[in-house]
Amino acid sequence: MNTVWAALKAKRAGTSGSAASTSPAAVPQTDEEGKRDTASTSASTSNAVDYCHPHLPSTLEVRQIPGRGRGVVAKEAFSPGTTLLTTTPLVSVLDQRSLRQRCSFCFRSVDDLKSPSTQEGGATKLQQCSMCHIVQYCSATCQRRDWSIHKKECKDLQNSAASKARDGPPDVVLRALSRLLYLRESDKDGLMWEAVESLESHRTRLSDKEREDFFRLSVSFASYIGQERLKEACPNAVAVLDLCSRFTSNSFSLTSPADLSNIGVSVSPLTALFNHSCRPNAVIVFPAFPSSSSTSPSRYMSVVAIRPIEPGEEVVTSYVDLALTKEMRRKELRERYKFDCACEECRSEGVDPRQPLSCPKAVNGCKGLIALPERSTTASTVTCPACGTSAPYKDVYPALDAAKLAYEDAERAQHEDERTAVIQLQHIIDSLTTSLAPSPPFAPSAYPLLSARQLLLALHLDAHRFDQAIDTAAAALAGADLVYPFGHPVRAVLRTTHARLKTVVPECTAEEPDIQLKWWLDLEARQKGRDLLVAAHEEVVTAFGTARIGGSSVPGGEMGRMMTELIEDQDRGIRFSSIVAENKRRVDGE
Repeated sequence: MNTVWAALKAKRAGTSGSAASTSPAAVPQTDEEGKRDTASTSASTSNAVDYCHPHLPSTLEVRQIPGRGRGVVAKEAFSPGTTLLTTTPLVSVLDQRSLRQRCSFCFRSVDDLKSPSTQEGGATKLQQCSMCHIVQYCSATCQRRDWSIHKKECKDLQNSAASKARDGPPDVVLRALSRLLYLRESDKDGLMWEAVESLESHRTRLSDKEREDFFRLSVSFASYIGQERLKEACPNAVAVLDLCSRFTSNSFSLTSPADLSNIGVSVSPLTALFNHSCRPNAVIVFPAFPSSSSTSPSRYMSVVAIRPIEPGEEVVTSYVDLALTKEMRRKELRERYKFDCACEECRSEGVDPRQPLSCPKAVNGCKGLIALPERSTTASTVTCPACGTSAPYKDVYPALDAAKLAYEDAERAQHEDERTAVIQLQHIIDSLTTSLAPSPPFAPSAYPLLSARQLLLALHLDAHRFDQAIDTAAAALAGADLVYPFGHPVRAVLRTTHARLKTVVPECTAEEPDIQLKWWLDLEARQKGRDLLVAAHEEVVTAFGTARIGGSSVPGGEMGRMMTELIEDQDRGIRFSSIVAENKRRVDGE
């Protein structure tokens, strides 16, 4: 059972309660007031930019877009699920938690190595580097492939471990920045470092606190890699500040191809060219693990279309989690990327699915959403715009405000005190649903209700509480369907999780020794389960595009291959059960 469910576990990110977004990218140029001109993704008035990269296909073009700076524009039409480009990040580094659990070259965990759908022929356990005792590898091949850069890192890690024995390895930011500098030392033509320096820096727009934070980071950075090495790349304080700012604004969350969990950070100047929209037509994903058997660097980072894209249309991704409210998205974009978003989603006047109440008749099938009244409202009733049903209304903001704070507490508690986090999350869900009566409950897509269910689902899966996870997955999926477009990776992973939970074979017990046979003989339920798997596979293929794995093109990447195997297993079980059922009917007839 552990092996079967290994790839399904949604292991939580160290700093984020949502595995939602791969964040981003080059921050676009803004006007004097710091506002983005995002009225349209059409780039018909833009001018081509002389930009060359071996992984930029001829079907895409970098242009200077009025009000948005550099951006990427489609030169032909693309349908959802099309892989627009694949590339190799300059650096990808595991975070502290994953550093202890994954190979530092191919990023596979022990569970991934045990899984038939992801194994590449290596060992099924990790071995530490014998010198630094910090990074781990799943095979001698992975260790050899990483040695060209780790041999420099290894010395710094040893020095750091000697001086900070109790603090553990340097954090992910320091290790990622240091790997950039190690690469620079072997960058003979200077093109790699030129690409890094072309990334947007917000040095002139940093707050006093950000400057203080970057100063502390630079001190730690110099202590880790040495003053001389840092000075060669960044000769003065301004250059160091620029490097730190560029990294913060242009790094991406490295995610596991098996379950979309955040496992580290990546830097890619090419994918950093894509601008932002809260209504993206593409996503940045990691559909496959880096290959250790390939003689050339693996192109394991992809940009995939999730909406139809027309020729001349700008390709845009989201820098933030789409489940956040408009105010939260704008706040994060303003603070980290220094612009005010004015995209189509932010300008929409309709009911925001991230802040509505459900229809009082939602249990009867009505899918109407009721706009959340203003805080100052004196209204005593609310009405569903879809079916016209009214319900009493009392102020729900105290419960909403408390739930947001409680969710932050649960995020912090999830790794150290899982039991407390589960209790907090259950309380959040109750406080935003049943406890609001006689007011209608919040819709399943509302923040933080959806996020709380996603995190609770992850905790249930990690603890193998599969029975409880089924209902949580169904509720989270209902909310995700309202927030994320078809083919978004978050929605695809939730649908996959729900389908797998619904099709897991029950374990036999002393009380029910033949429960597995009964389960398989329920052919109607098994066919419904297969349909769930097929629907999940379809969405996974749209979300992750096509990836190269073991020399073959695999729709949906690692997750798509896993779903294909599950569908085939289900088909074999259904065929066998059909034969057993037919034989049983024959015997009973005799």
